[in-house]
Amino acid sequence: MPRARNPASPALPPAHDAWLSVVKAYHLCDQVLTQRLAALGLKLSEHEVLVNLLLHPGATQQQLAAHSFTAKSVMSALVGKLEQAGWLRREPDASDARAWRLHLTDAGDTLARRALAVQAEVVQRMTAASSPAELRDLQRQMDAGSTALRAMLDAS
Repeated sequence: MPRARNPASPALPPAHDAWLSVVKAYHLCDQVLTQRLAALGLKLSEHEVLVNLLLHPGATQQQLAAHSFTAKSVMSALVGKLEQAGWLRREPDASDARAWRLHLTDAGDTLARRALAVQAEVVQRMTAASSPAELRDLQRQMDAGSTALRAMLDAS
């Protein structure tokens, strides 16, 4: 049940409550994923790297950072940590001597698939009450919002 607003508070745009719902869902999803991935011995950032390499084998660190919504400097440390754990390996890029292509090891592939199954379960449970048409509409709306936010970043 929504809380009553203080009549002296500034008026909020109609989209405010919808925005808060998106933020709340994002944070709760983050918390659930963090909890469930911990059972696999993974942090959320490690999961992002492993799953993105599963989906984009041979990606460079720069490409992986873009797919994982992670800063390049953070990605460098993560790749080193995951390589040390034996979950990924670097191979020289045949066309660019400065770049390395990243690949999952067999152990990394197994772990990435387990992590992806956890993610799929969380997403399925989170969206179970929505029809495919509602989910397509939600995706369209969030894509439009992302486009507007990207334009704001690019303009500054």
